Amino acid sequence: MQVSIVVLNYNYARFVSAAIDSALRQTLPPGECEVIVVDNGSTDDSLAVIGRYGDRVRLVRQKVNIGQGQGYNLGIAAARGEWIVWLDADDVLDDDAMATCLSLADAGTAKVHYPMRLIDAEGAPLGGVIPFLRHDGDVVPIIEALGHYAGPPGSGNLYRRSAVAPYFPVKPEDWPICTDTVPFITAPFHGLVVGADRPLGGYRLHRKPDTQAAPGYRGNYSGSIGLEVSLVERSRDRTMALLRERSGIVVDGPFLMLPTHVRHRITSWRWAREAHPFPEDTASSLWQLMRDSLKVCPGYNPTQRTAMLAWASGALYLPDAMAAAVMSTSRANPVWETVTRWTRRLGA
Repeated sequence: MQVSIVVLNYNYARFVSAAIDSALRQTLPPGECEVIVVDNGSTDDSLAVIGRYGDRVRLVRQKVNIGQGQGYNLGIAAARGEWIVWLDADDVLDDDAMATCLSLADAGTAKVHYPMRLIDAEGAPLGGVIPFLRHDGDVVPIIEALGHYAGPPGSGNLYRRSAVAPYFPVKPEDWPICTDTVPFITAPFHGLVVGADRPLGGYRLHRKPDTQAAPGYRGNYSGSIGLEVSLVERSRDRTMALLRERSGIVVDGPFLMLPTHVRHRITSWRWAREAHPFPEDTASSLWQLMRDSLKVCPGYNPTQRTAMLAWASGALYLPDAMAAAVMSTSRANPVWETVTRWTRRLGA
């Protein structure tokens, strides 16, 4: 068995069949790809939808939803493949996604990741891809400096099972969400990260923004940007603890942050300061954090760094209405498109 595709489902009866169909259409030879569906206590019609596939998929069911962490636990425990991808039930894979990834991997590869096209609730393209930046190769120095590295969301990562298995199972109570951080950060300590040069799947944006949503954010982003910002650091720190406890790998920090994470933190501070999780933050400290992050983070050219700093300056220092307009420039688009837009304004 080469690949295990683990479809993670909770109350996504509307979408799960598209995810399963995309997994079953993989072009690998028969017997080299298995499809496992982990249902985390769905209360909608998910089980009826999944049941239509019969023995073409293996169903693993948690009767009560105890969080994403248990879904990851059950998936890797059931998987028999050398490689594993946890596919969110609202996302889809291209037919040749797994074959393409395997063609890029060698004995030193711990993970293959790939961009994903943005699609809407009906599966129609929205334009653009996620992420706008990926780090490939030996990304450990980037993690040691920034606490993270740039890459796609959970469905965009195919892991060598042996590179991530030591870190599972996780405690479900510690990982109700953000469990994709665990394999994402740990895998690079066991091999290289290889990137595909074209999108190999679709990342679905289907939640409508509510009245509390921060400017420039929609789709699958939390309505509480303060919570989202705190989760980034919490999941990072818990993953570093797993590295230390399970493999003896110590990565202490202190860490800077990825520029995209700094951007979220700036938006949280400016848009919803009363709920901002870092009371020590100020406009000047956040601007300096963005400046320092851009100096360290690979992948930005000088013009792009200038554009990101211009965005930070506007979001932090302009009057409220103008700052909200600046923060809204990324509306429904990847940050890369925001940076490109600002680059043009700067006359690059």
